[in-house]
Amino acid sequence: MRGRTITQTRPDADLAWYWSSQTASFVGDRLTGFAVPSIAILTLNASSAEVGVLSALGWFAYPAFGLVAGAALPHVPRRRVMITGEVIRFAAFATIPLAAALGGAGMGQLFVVVAVAGIAMVFVDVASQSYLPALVSADQLVGVNAKLQSSDSASKLVGPALAGLLLRTTGTTVGLFLSALPFLASAYGRTRITAVEQPVEPATEPFLQRIRTGFAFVRHHPVLRRQVGAAAVRSFGSGMVDAVLLLFAYRVLGLSSLAGGLLIAAGSVGGLLGAFVANRLASKLGTRRVLVLTSMEALCWLAIPLCLVTTPAIALVLIRVLAGGWLPVWNVVTTSVRQQVTPAALQSTVHATARTLTSSTVPLGALTGGFAGGVLSSHLGAATGLVLVLATGGVIAGSSALLVATEPREV
Repeated sequence: MRGRTITQTRPDADLAWYWSSQTASFVGDRLTGFAVPSIAILTLNASSAEVGVLSALGWFAYPAFGLVAGAALPHVPRRRVMITGEVIRFAAFATIPLAAALGGAGMGQLFVVVAVAGIAMVFVDVASQSYLPALVSADQLVGVNAKLQSSDSASKLVGPALAGLLLRTTGTTVGLFLSALPFLASAYGRTRITAVEQPVEPATEPFLQRIRTGFAFVRHHPVLRRQVGAAAVRSFGSGMVDAVLLLFAYRVLGLSSLAGGLLIAAGSVGGLLGAFVANRLASKLGTRRVLVLTSMEALCWLAIPLCLVTTPAIALVLIRVLAGGWLPVWNVVTTSVRQQVTPAALQSTVHATARTLTSSTVPLGALTGGFAGGVLSSHLGAATGLVLVLATGGVIAGSSALLVATEPREV
């Protein structure tokens, strides 16, 4: 199977539209990602287990459809897939305020909407990541990925706070509708990319064989195998943290949606710094040392019990700021390595395989965190129970980086 190329008439403008579209997509993710669970907790009085299920559903799309997307996308126009996926995400989230205006939305609808939007996200993500190496040269990938990670980190800083403000000032109906608008902006931006993909080649391998090819490449590559395994463990821990963090903020700290959004956004201050220095760290230390260095995140989350003995909001903000800088560094380095070592014809299948394997553990972590939070809270109290879940998840996420310490060679 030969790799497809893209004919570019204005490469700088195309990259600018790609970057801006990705940024809008990131913002939409953060706005809706904060608004939906906030509505579930504050308006629908969802339980800890229901919040865990809600958090897990969006990520279940990767194990269910990630490999399908990776096998199919090398043979369809990827720009069209990105545009269609963003429109679907907007339409899915827009049904919630529509239902509320007509008589009220329930947890069942939230489950369905998050699942549908998650499936669309899979196709947008795989198409976007496999599209980028055709837009820029190999030596530009780390720099461009660092810029994209900066946009992602900035969206984590602005998105939750803005979503909290929208929910507080406009109500859940209008607030969620406004939160979904960036997906339309992302779709529009992708229509402005003038790079023309070469005609799609018909598939020469059976569908299942393409999936097996992606698995085989990751499994046999000495560096990717370790990085993907470590990322899967990290995703499990992050899923645990994300499932209970808002519960802790609302029900233990008693914060409003606006204050909760500001608290969640605080962690992205460290994320912006991490994305900014990732390229520089990789150049000076090498990929393996940088990835091992990200295990410092575990030490940050070990301090979470301080929230029980000191001013909880301030302690949690500091922990999130200090811990938040390491994930962007991990993402920039591992994504760039994967794009560099993967042949052009296998970009979609290998990226989908890696994302499927790493993302599949997020819902497991979310379910574990949600149910463990409920059980521990009933026996130890909400404060102690949720702090234990946060500490455990954070340590698992950070310490997973140690799995790459034995990588056989530098990339």
